[in-house]
Amino acid sequence: METFNLSQSYPTQDIRKRTSFLTIGLSICLLAAGISLFFLPESTSESNINALKIAAGSLLAVISFYFLIFRARYQAYAGTGSMVCKKSLTFSKEQFQGLKKYLADYCDLPAMSREEPQLYLLIVHSKDNQYAAFQLLTYSSFLYKPVTELCCLKGEKASTFMKNLHTSHGFLH
Repeated sequence: METFNLSQSYPTQDIRKRTSFLTIGLSICLLAAGISLFFLPESTSESNINALKIAAGSLLAVISFYFLIFRARYQAYAGTGSMVCKKSLTFSKEQFQGLKKYLADYCDLPAMSREEPQLYLLIVHSKDNQYAAFQLLTYSSFLYKPVTELCCLKGEKASTFMKNLHTSHGFLH
């Protein structure tokens, strides 16, 4: 059976695509403001203000299209609707033991080879810290290969995991 690789996709049972209606509304307002700059009356012919209005209108229109096309949808935790973030942390050989002790509280870890020069901890978590999924990966042959199975935490356990990862171990900045 193929091991799930968190570096290539999100866990589909917990993560859903959502539409940000706030972003769509703000983008439409930006677009309206940009278009309205094109229809303002001309000022004196010796002034560069007309060129500035056209440039500002074009810039506002481009920004609004960017937000409408690329930022209107986002990944969210299905349980709470909170936006999902992805973080990648790199660990050297000297940090393996501390990392192994920390992660052992949350999932079963296989024996890790000390030959690996680095391990990557890939974490997908919701902004409200009610969901966290993590996986240890190693980099070889231009690919990230899973070292562990995907570990998903929800609720208080996920919140504790993220808080402890940040405070006591200093892995996150």
